[in-house]
Amino acid sequence: MNFETLMSLAPLPDPMKTKTALFIGPHPDDIEYGSGATARKLVDSGAEVHFLIVTDGGSGSRDPEMTVERLKEIRLRESKDAAAFLGVHSVEILPFPDGGIYQFHDMVKAIAEKMLAIRPDGVFTTDPLLSTETHPDHLNCGRATGAALTVAKFRLSMERYGIEGQEPLASAVNLFYYFTDRPNVIVPVSKADMEAKFNAVLRHESQIDETFEKIKLYFYYKANTLGQKIGSLYAEGFYGLSPEHQHCFMENLSKH
Repeated sequence: MNFETLMSLAPLPDPMKTKTALFIGPHPDDIEYGSGATARKLVDSGAEVHFLIVTDGGSGSRDPEMTVERLKEIRLRESKDAAAFLGVHSVEILPFPDGGIYQFHDMVKAIAEKMLAIRPDGVFTTDPLLSTETHPDHLNCGRATGAALTVAKFRLSMERYGIEGQEPLASAVNLFYYFTDRPNVIVPVSKADMEAKFNAVLRHESQIDETFEKIKLYFYYKANTLGQKIGSLYAEGFYGLSPEHQHCFMENLSKH
């Protein structure tokens, strides 16, 4: 069997076939930056889209007068505003401290419980293997999401995490990593999708400073570069894994 035959039997997943999507981000505004145009496109296609933010956003300020509690309230309000603008079905922020100390397996459990409540067929999160990433919340978010997806599929694993009274997820849940340097799935997005993405980002007013225009330019550059690969003006890239790829699949899917 050659690689092409193998991949025909276990093809890469298509994000746009997702019916119930759970986007998981480390901080308020990361989902919008990393995959906001795709989220908007899914909403417009009729998918049910949910946002889950795993840390409280309480450290993202250089204002010497700001407090953690005040910033948490601000960023929750901003997250709700951005999600409403994109047409997202729900948004939730977990209480893990942004840039602080927390237990990784507590995060796994909290994410698994959210997966079991929403029962998505597509999960989107940060790539924990992004070669340049140093922020522990970004790394933990991606790793905890992958772990939670495994926990939520097995009743006995759920019990060991103290999760009872829930039916395990179906095995057919696709996983998509954004903020990735190894995209194997590219979603074409329109100019309107990109404008919606950055209009949502701008709802996070507490995070907008003099660097915003440079950051925006970079994301447009990435979107245009990815789009050129598939004949689209803009696109967002993901490292996509179907259920068959998520465990002991020893192929380099980033080259596919």
